[in-house]
Amino acid sequence: MKPLSNDTSPEAQQVMYELLRNAPASKKIELTFELTQTARLLLLAGLRQRFPTAKNDELKRRLISSLLPRSAVIKAYGFDPAELR
Repeated sequence: MKPLSNDTSPEAQQVMYELLRNAPASKKIELTFELTQTARLLLLAGLRQRFPTAKNDELKRRLISSLLPRSAVIKAYGFDPAELR
């Protein structure tokens, strides 16, 4: 089995898989939400770095635009992501 990263031993990876496999569904859902939130925060940090003068509203629009297809953004949020470029 290929390790998750260069600093994770196959044994440690196996223990992690067993812990996740045996975790209750509620814990798996909690971890999923935490991972999603972390991914969004990382994406937002990257947007802040790329657009340092952007205000919070613009950053939120850029975040939404990076997560959803253009047609969904227009339909759900009422703006065209192409206008942000």
